[in-house]
Amino acid sequence: MNDSPPSTFQKLLSELLGTAFLVYVGAGSAAATGVIAAGSHAPFSMAQLGMISFAFMLVIVGTVYAIGHISGAHINPAVTVALAATGRFPWREVPGYVAAQVAGALAGALGIFVTLGADAARAAGGGVTAYAPEVGFARGTLIEAIGTFILVFVVFGVLDRRAAPGWAPMAIGSIVFAIIVIVGPATGAAINPARYAGPFLVDAAWGGAVSWNQLPAYFIGEFAGGLIGALAYTALAASRGRTKLESTTTAVGTAS
Repeated sequence: MNDSPPSTFQKLLSELLGTAFLVYVGAGSAAATGVIAAGSHAPFSMAQLGMISFAFMLVIVGTVYAIGHISGAHINPAVTVALAATGRFPWREVPGYVAAQVAGALAGALGIFVTLGADAARAAGGGVTAYAPEVGFARGTLIEAIGTFILVFVVFGVLDRRAAPGWAPMAIGSIVFAIIVIVGPATGAAINPARYAGPFLVDAAWGGAVSWNQLPAYFIGEFAGGLIGALAYTALAASRGRTKLESTTTAVGTAS
């Protein structure tokens, strides 16, 4: 058996495909809900939110199991940057990972338009997240930061060698489900810069109504929240002795 480590190409392709799967299924479930609601005129409720959350959970669990041993299954620039900032991932690989994640998100968003039809997808928002005017920039930034903080904190926890083995995909998928339930009604719960940017840019290219002034809130909140979550877990784990985390190419880390 060949036990050589994955090549850079294999890792980047894994990140591209994994992020594409995340956006196509996760963000696509939100767009599909909008398409169905437009035909049935049913009001959006916790039932629809729960199904969207469940779609995100399932695609994350499957994707992390599939590519976690190849690239680490970050599929989220906030996770990649947080790992690099805390010394668990080489900075030289960050640009490639982030580029692959954004490319994958764009591919996944294009897949939503192909599947649902451009007119229907655009009318349903194309899976784009946004906060309502009453939420505002500062609150929207804070909410995304809180959601990403929780996500990255859990990711770092499951990477700890002392954590129960084999449960990382379920733990990460489950926490994303939980985060979307509470954060979704406020900001759409992007908690992932690539997941936000992919549908946003594709919808804008197709003439959809997007709010460019909201973009900084998501990026600032997600990167800041992810970094604080990583630092918080590192400080907490260090109180029990030296923190030991798996390599991100043999363990897993992801996001919504």
